Amino acid sequence: MRVRPAAPGDRDFVLGLSPRFAEFELPPWRSHDDVVEGTRRRLAEAFDATTDRSTFVIAENEDGERLGFAWLMLVDDFYTGRDAAKISEIAVLRDGTGAGSALMRAADEYARGHGCRLAVLNVMEGNARARAFYRRHGFDAEYTLMAKRVDGAEKS
Repeated sequence: MRVRPAAPGDRDFVLGLSPRFAEFELPPWRSHDDVVEGTRRRLAEAFDATTDRSTFVIAENEDGERLGFAWLMLVDDFYTGRDAAKISEIAVLRDGTGAGSALMRAADEYARGHGCRLAVLNVMEGNARARAFYRRHGFDAEYTLMAKRVDGAEKS
């Protein structure tokens, strides 16, 4: 397994993993299509933008088969104002290949390489599989983003 910087030819692979972000019970105010299309749109925008505070990395096996990606970025830590490394999005083609763990190690290297003290990420409450994976990789909850519908609709 190796992790390398993404290249322009990886764009369709990255966008093609957008459905992975809706493979669990979503909150009632989030539709499957909104999550998939919204994720695809944000990934495309970020992939097409050039910035020194955001990058994509690709995990691939020894045969060069792409198995997953991570979108890594630098964000300001709310409390200290210092840079923190954020794993904005991470997805693998299929579970059990080791690609997710390789991407998490690459995220740690990204954080250390940018002098960050913290690595952070967001995960939906209903995504138990991802929450357990992140805990195995040393993450713990710091605070919770809470949401509610205010327009009277039950589901978007």
